[in-house]
Amino acid sequence: MAACEDLSGVIASGMCIGCGACVHADRSLRLVFNQRTQMFEPSGPGGPQAAAVCPAVGVDFDFLHRRIFGDAALTPLGVVHAVMLAQSTDHERNLRASSGGLIRELLIELLGREDVDGAIALDHVGGLRFEPRLITRPQEVDGLPGSICHALAFDKALELLSANAGRFVLVAIPCQLEGIYSYVYRLRPELAGRIRFTIGLLCGWQYTHHALRAICQFKGIDFDRIEHIAFRGGGPVGRLRIRTPEGQWQINRRVDFAYQVAFDRSFNIPRCHLCINHSNFLAEIVVGDAWLPSTLRSSTGVSLVICRTPQAAELMQTLKRRGRVRVAEVTLEEVVESQTRRVAYGDFSYAYAKYLRKIGAHCPEMVGPNRGAARLWPERAVRRFHGALCRKLALQRQGRYRRLYWRKLTLEIGPFLYRYLRWFCVRVLKIKSLLRMRREVPKARLSDFL
Repeated sequence: MAACEDLSGVIASGMCIGCGACVHADRSLRLVFNQRTQMFEPSGPGGPQAAAVCPAVGVDFDFLHRRIFGDAALTPLGVVHAVMLAQSTDHERNLRASSGGLIRELLIELLGREDVDGAIALDHVGGLRFEPRLITRPQEVDGLPGSICHALAFDKALELLSANAGRFVLVAIPCQLEGIYSYVYRLRPELAGRIRFTIGLLCGWQYTHHALRAICQFKGIDFDRIEHIAFRGGGPVGRLRIRTPEGQWQINRRVDFAYQVAFDRSFNIPRCHLCINHSNFLAEIVVGDAWLPSTLRSSTGVSLVICRTPQAAELMQTLKRRGRVRVAEVTLEEVVESQTRRVAYGDFSYAYAKYLRKIGAHCPEMVGPNRGAARLWPERAVRRFHGALCRKLALQRQGRYRRLYWRKLTLEIGPFLYRYLRWFCVRVLKIKSLLRMRREVPKARLSDFL
């Protein structure tokens, strides 16, 4: 990976993901909130050390894989020991999570072990502010929030890791782990021994605060008075819930048109469009929604679990033996089907990176184990996406969210309806199974799932 002098390109392109690695590498920097882009970024360009650990400059996956997993064999989705479908047997915990309740079960189990001193996980500070905190008791787990999908500063994770002796579980999305591990193995290798276990999320996207401003405008919510927000909960898919002193709003994430506008891909943090690591290659165990036809009728939610080490697989079996989770072993095919191959293999992201380099735009250097399996989108499709994205970003930064609403309702209504038709055909009618393009998980293997 070529050396980079500073973070100028990251700031100019809005590629920062807020992991905080740069502010620990270069103490002249801090994470600040950019009102125009509605996301976090470094306070200045810094120097080579900050650039060397920034995931928006590049990620050396080969280097990190060797440090974390040794000589373990790689699949196109990273090191994989086992793949499972699972859900918590605690109905309320499962229902609150909307996707199986697995992360809470894993944390409760790990925090009860003598070789674990605590866990670093996201907690609610106030309003839209969430940040990592250290918990040490299993009883604290259920008080943690669920998945948080908007831009936040994660620099406190490294602060906690540096300031506390012991062995800790770290819960993070892919790009956060990329930044943390890049910092640890390049600048502070002694901290590697403090990371006892990593729980990663299968990550779709993060959103700038423009998405929240847009949905508030559409629903008549006072953005500046938001006291709390939850992106999931209440069953599969879950609802977006926003609370202010005036009341609470629940917004259907599946069918509400205003939600589909406000959480359109154009509202993603820009680096999300270039992410080739949605499967979280660097986490020992990875948990995410199982978006599969076989799990569609779950009343609470089902998790897709990737165990990257034998220890992770044994942890899942321990939870199963203790009656804490239901488990059905599946294959990598279910990971690809759940995430879509475009996301799992980086079909779009690799093609978009190639296009950005061609036009001279800033682009992080990332080549993951999935590169050989990727089928790159044609350049004309990528060029069309980029042009539309630039127009939408300009409208967002002017606060013209209503224009985006009407754009979705007119110019983009065809692709919007096609996506729902495809979802109905693939997930409900199981058309791919009928055409023998894939095999479903047998119903008998999921008979005890709720």
